[in-house]
Amino acid sequence: MSSRVLVVAVFVLWSAISWYWYVCGIKQQCGDQPVAAQQAVPFEPESVLSQDNTGIETENSGAMEPEEKTPAPQPSEPDITKAHVEELADHALIHFPYNSTRKEDNADIDDYLSRLANQLVESGNTVTLTGHTDNVGDSKTNHAFALRRAKNIRDILIAKGVQRKQIVCKSEGEKKPVATNDNPRGRYQNRRVEVRVGR
Repeated sequence: MSSRVLVVAVFVLWSAISWYWYVCGIKQQCGDQPVAAQQAVPFEPESVLSQDNTGIETENSGAMEPEEKTPAPQPSEPDITKAHVEELADHALIHFPYNSTRKEDNADIDDYLSRLANQLVESGNTVTLTGHTDNVGDSKTNHAFALRRAKNIRDILIAKGVQRKQIVCKSEGEKKPVATNDNPRGRYQNRRVEVRVGR
């Protein structure tokens, strides 16, 4: 028997055993008729536990019906294939798609940079633009790439009337991630320019 035939035979046997284990062991649907799925019993934590005045959780007697609560709206995740601005209390983050140094055409980013430029022109304050990357590629290239991202934002601010001397550009490359580099969403969060206004 050739090794190729042996490999195919082992694969077919493994597939059959895996199928049997899944259907009969996990799904438990071996037999003449499939077993009807059991109805799940809804679990409402509010009906089981409540807090008394001491702050200690106690069992609820069931006399009161739990209130219907509408879930809080979840913030939508930004599209990782597009640039995105995130305004925080003391700074802002401009996120970039993979392998991009441009801020792309984005109305939110244009609006933010216009407001920032007006603030800098009126106050005379300085702004520090610090570029960051994910860990894809070598550190020297990432350092240069992050600096290019910061300089591209600088050039937009200059075009909007900010003096070059008011803008400081720096690069941290891949050295200061804010999220994991193990998945695309985390790498997107790490590809950013931090915008911090000083005096």
